Amino acid sequence: MKLAVVLVVILIGIFAATTAYVRRHPLEAFVKMTRRGLARAGMARRTIDVDGNRIVYFAGGSGGRTIVLVHGVNDQAGTWVSVIPVLMKDSRVIAIDLPGHGESAPATGALPMLLLVKALQTVIDRESPEKPIVLVGNSMGGWVSMLYAADHPARVSRLVLEDASGMSWDVSHVPLFPKNREEALKLLRMVHGPDTPIADYLVDAMLKDAAKMPQARVLQAGVIFAVVDTRLHDITMPVTLIWGAHDGLLPIAYAEALRKHLPGSTLHIIDKAAHIPHRQAPAEFTRLLREALP
Repeated sequence: MKLAVVLVVILIGIFAATTAYVRRHPLEAFVKMTRRGLARAGMARRTIDVDGNRIVYFAGGSGGRTIVLVHGVNDQAGTWVSVIPVLMKDSRVIAIDLPGHGESAPATGALPMLLLVKALQTVIDRESPEKPIVLVGNSMGGWVSMLYAADHPARVSRLVLEDASGMSWDVSHVPLFPKNREEALKLLRMVHGPDTPIADYLVDAMLKDAAKMPQARVLQAGVIFAVVDTRLHDITMPVTLIWGAHDGLLPIAYAEALRKHLPGSTLHIIDKAAHIPHRQAPAEFTRLLREALP
């Protein structure tokens, strides 16, 4: 009995400490939790050098196809943890930390779009040197994926774009670097949906960390030259677009415009998601992705 009481006290203490850490460091806690989830799912952590930068990625599963998952800006490979176990049942799955994100170098300085694309290319060349891959990109990861697919159409059997950026669009209303709590809350609701409860400590974290996030380094490198408008005609493989109905950054009107520039592409809208459907509605996202697989 005494031992049981001691165990309960210890568990309560661990829970309290964990909760306190999450409240103080919510973004760091999310990263640690999701990356541990990749390991539990059976993903192996690997590294490769790209122009002197150590790039980290995760690989696991087996099957006749290889699926490469590319996260958005300020995110990392662990973001896919909710969908990877299902995909690994019949596919080999690769999840990359883009340069300057997650554990991938460089830790400082500008992050040119060309470096991000080259890192993706290097990982694909190592993990699937002969067979075409299914390429899945969210947000900026979709942008990087489109640039890669345009340059290497024979290496991609299907391109899946999830709320993908990269096409010219007016985002002047988006407070990318919030200066106050109102702007931080607005940005969080644009990403997660207008009706999603947002904890105060998440707003605090956004205000504290926004200027230090990788997006500032991506913009520092210059992105205008890398917009995909003039490259969309080079994307010749089948394309599936999966979009969150409540995306406040890139609305459905953007998705429809992108679809029109990609002949033969299909657009699927997830009602219960915003800018990151694979995290906000993982079951529906996974179903649509698997239906699109060749």
